[in-house]
Order: sequence, then structure tokens, then C-alpha cells
Amino acid sequence: MGRRATIGSIVAKVIKIILIMIILILYRVGHNGKFLGVGGTFNLNEEKSADVEILASGVFVGFLVYNLSVLFTYILTGERIINDCIMNTLGTFLWIAVAGTALHYWDNYAKQHEYEVTGNERSSGLALGSLCVFTAAVHFVDTGFSAKLYYDKSK
Repeated sequence: MGRRATIGSIVAKVIKIILIMIILILYRVGHNGKFLGVGGTFNLNEEKSADVEILASGVFVGFLVYNLSVLFTYILTGERIINDCIMNTLGTFLWIAVAGTALHYWDNYAKQHEYEVTGNERSSGLALGSLCVFTAAVHFVDTGFSAKLYYDKSK
């Protein structure tokens, strides 16, 4: 079972890296080549909340760097650490938080612009939120793999 968990964890990390790269591209240029953003709040000037954008970009870039470094560690040394379990659990909750914010903002975006054509920005925002939900699910699955690997190693 340890070999399956190792392969599963590596595949999950590759999937997470690919998803996060797609999310970053969509986040950066998803509004017809301009910054899409996650959103967070509506105000009179249609500006997005800076706090939400800082959290979202931190989650995106931080987990991309973390998953790349852990993947290279697995490939080069085969070492399993408890930190992977903790980061995957934390990642599950952070990705759900970012996804919920994006889906809430972009779903309500159309309601504010009832009869106006909003282009593809709403669709891009909903796609961004949906990809964040899927990334959270992959983090959750990888939590199971990494816990299995860590506890098998400690026996």
C-alpha cells in the first residue's frame, strides 16, 4: 500500500501544480487580458478588496512554490515529513476560503449588472472559483496520502 500512496501523492502534487498554474494565469489575465482578481466586496467604484487579493495571491503563489519543492524532495530523496500532512490540511481550508470568496463575488457580479453585457469576466471568475474548489479537493486527497506515508514510515 505504501507504493500506491507514494505514486498517488506524487500524481496529486503534479495535478495541484498544473491547476495552480492555470489558476494563476486566469487570475492574472482572465478579464480580456487584464487582471481578473478574486473580488471580495462590492463598492461604488467596483474596486476589489485589497485584503482578499493579498490572501488569494499568497495562497496561489505560496502553494505553487510549496508543492514544487515537496515534489522535488520526493523525487530526489523519497523523504516523507509530517509537514506535508499539515500543509495539505491547511491548504484544503485556504483554497476553500479563496474559492468561496471568488464564487460569491463573481456569482453576484451579474446580479449587480442585470441588463448589461459583462463580457467573459463573470465566466472567468466563476471558473477561477471552481478550479479553487477542485484544488482544495486534491489537497484533501493528498492529505490522506501524505498521512498514510508518514505513519507507515514511523512504524
